[in-house]
Amino acid sequence: MTKGAGRMGNQNSTAKALGMGAGAGLLVFTLCSTFLQGPSLSLSSNDDDESSGLIMSTTAKSIFSSAASIEEEGKDRIISHRSISWECLSTAHVRDALNTTENVIVVMPAKAAGTSLKKFARDCNPNTTENLQHVLEDKDRYYKLLTKSWDMPGVYVSHYWKPEMLSRLLRSTSRHTLVVYIHREETSRFASAAHHVLSQWCLHGPPMPQWGKFFDSVTGNNDAKKCIVHESQLVKGLKKRPQEMTMGTIELLTCETYTAISEYAPNMIFMNYKQASTLQNLLGEKYCPRLVDHTNRIGKGSEKVFVQLSDGSDRSVTLTEWLEKKSAYMEWALGLNDHASCLVNTRRMEDSLGSCDGEFLNARAVLN
Repeated sequence: MTKGAGRMGNQNSTAKALGMGAGAGLLVFTLCSTFLQGPSLSLSSNDDDESSGLIMSTTAKSIFSSAASIEEEGKDRIISHRSISWECLSTAHVRDALNTTENVIVVMPAKAAGTSLKKFARDCNPNTTENLQHVLEDKDRYYKLLTKSWDMPGVYVSHYWKPEMLSRLLRSTSRHTLVVYIHREETSRFASAAHHVLSQWCLHGPPMPQWGKFFDSVTGNNDAKKCIVHESQLVKGLKKRPQEMTMGTIELLTCETYTAISEYAPNMIFMNYKQASTLQNLLGEKYCPRLVDHTNRIGKGSEKVFVQLSDGSDRSVTLTEWLEKKSAYMEWALGLNDHASCLVNTRRMEDSLGSCDGEFLNARAVLN
């Protein structure tokens, strides 16, 4: 090994021992070498031992402080280069974006207009979409996109519920693909999911045995069914977030997702779920004109679930009334954000989306 190589090895060893990067490690190695080899340092015992120790201690502190400062500065530089700009888009801009891409992938959490748009996609691409309906929902079956059908769908719609599914999509799509993420604020989305899940339980019973006898009473049949649940039992159920309740914004819009946007720069638009009909018409204009102005609406049906209050009044209210009354405290009381990450980015996106007249937002990766 040459002398230069030996020195480099010592530098790397120093950096690793201190948990520093190469730049900071080089500074420590160079300064320490100069300090220890300098003519002013005496290792013999004399009256100046105490002052020499003080000088060494002070100098060492200065060296390590400088190294740490450089290392931290390097980290800040890396972070500062990653950001996302949010740009409001008009309907005309969205139309232009659709016309300049080859295909569109629309994704969303549960209860964000996904069911109606899935039906639209099946009607728009009847020969391909049905066979591919669940491919994008399972990472182990992505390759089947290339073998399931000779004709590839121009529009693909899928519910997502895991951050790695969305981040992989954003990392892997080509420059000719447009990804549309349909957003719904989490408290609103969660309340809708809770209403949907519990209404289904009332009609068909809880799907999992561990839920046992969830309702205190069930009367009537089919659409005339009426189910009563005690308030305390309801809250226990909501805290567990079963089924669609857990397929939410918190699970999808994470640091992993925002990093994928900033580092891979996908063609991506965020939109409010209330604009699903507008999106459907824009997609129809390009891919299936026969479906323009043909909106798929999912009926709400009659109220089935009622909540027995715990205040001793022996009063019951509809589940819809209960969710609306408690909504302001829902996220806090149920800990809906306990496992959230990079929520500040989601808040900023929501603020930007709310300021847009058309409620469409371009997500653009930028370098600072």
